[in-house]
Amino acid sequence: MAQDLSSLVEELRRAGGDSTSVEVKAAAGGLPDSLTPSLSALANLPGGGTIILGLDERSGFRPVSLANPQALKQGLASRARGFEPPVVVDIGDGTVDGAPVIVALVHECDPSAKPCRVASSGKAYLRGYDGDFQLSHLEEQAFIAVRKPPMFDRAPVEG
Repeated sequence: MAQDLSSLVEELRRAGGDSTSVEVKAAAGGLPDSLTPSLSALANLPGGGTIILGLDERSGFRPVSLANPQALKQGLASRARGFEPPVVVDIGDGTVDGAPVIVALVHECDPSAKPCRVASSGKAYLRGYDGDFQLSHLEEQAFIAVRKPPMFDRAPVEG
């Protein structure tokens, strides 16, 4: 993961901004509200995406001091539960330029349950390069039209 994270940050620095599958938040003062649409958008993205907490995009993706990394990780895990269906995230630690950061791998929502919505508002988001955009009615219908029934209950049972 360390080599992958270093390469990923170098790509972001070269590009000068986030990408379709990567969202960076400074989070020096806690979890930002803008994280909620990003979680929905990445869960709706084919293949999911990555959120990195502890880097400041405006300063060239340089590390910032995270006051309470454990609280940030717990808050991120808790926020991920506030979606329908809940967002699945793998939260871990990383290092950029010798400073600690938090890396969250956001899994793609099962296509049979898309779009992934914010439970409190019912809104769903898509990722558009370096931004999160609320789904239009047409985009929402496209997600629903390609749904297939879940197949997990059709597997043979041993014995």
